[in-house]
Amino acid sequence: MSVTKKGQLVSGNTEANITPLADVTTTLIVVFLITMPAIMWNGIQVNQAEAGTENAIIQPKDVQDEDMLTVSVLPEGNDLNGVQVTVAELEQELTWRLAMREDKTVVIIPHDEVSLGRVVEVLDVAKMSGAESLALLNEIGR
Repeated sequence: MSVTKKGQLVSGNTEANITPLADVTTTLIVVFLITMPAIMWNGIQVNQAEAGTENAIIQPKDVQDEDMLTVSVLPEGNDLNGVQVTVAELEQELTWRLAMREDKTVVIIPHDEVSLGRVVEVLDVAKMSGAESLALLNEIGR
């Protein structure tokens, strides 16, 4: 394209150069992809069980002693160490009991007929109440 400037004919490229814009955009995308998982991380660390142990099946009677905090997620409601509680009561009771303990582990025993959403809700309540580690136990024979 030619342009006249005070009677002179000037020719040149008048299109915008988008290479710097593309470079900046690509750099920003890479930075966001790297930093977002670190910023957004607030999950629960899950340790994988080891295969091949001799005591693969744990009976609930062996696990439920007075020192452990166990939450059973049943179709009819939640039980905290055998006492039926609502979700609000569960949060208050877990907060109180975990504050008094050194071992802040909560064992959650979901029933087979309970939806995953209810189990995740109990996991969230336990984590918000101050549990440092969570364990899931599946009872055989339910």
